[in-house]
Amino acid sequence: MTDPRIRQLVIKSGVVRRLTREKYCYAKEVVTEQARMEKLRGDGADDHVLRKQEEVIQECIMMVPDSKRRLQKEYEVLEKYLADEQDLKETEAYTKAAEILKAAKAELEA
Repeated sequence: MTDPRIRQLVIKSGVVRRLTREKYCYAKEVVTEQARMEKLRGDGADDHVLRKQEEVIQECIMMVPDSKRRLQKEYEVLEKYLADEQDLKETEAYTKAAEILKAAKAELEA
């Protein structure tokens, strides 16, 4: 029978992986939408289109701190769980969780 602690570790690391990817995507989307806005301005787009594009950019910008906050919270949860479950250190799930934690830390510092 599978250890329920490993199952929890897999779930927690999956959450951190998803939130890391989410934060990265929101930050990337801000850059993409700003480039689109510059292109629209260069092409002489209608004021209505420009205002809507500005709204899209503002929504993207608002999501970055929110996703970072959620990632920070779950990062700390996983970090504490790994510290508490040192006896699982030899498992593949623990190794993957440690790698996910390292990637999340890099994204939080970016």
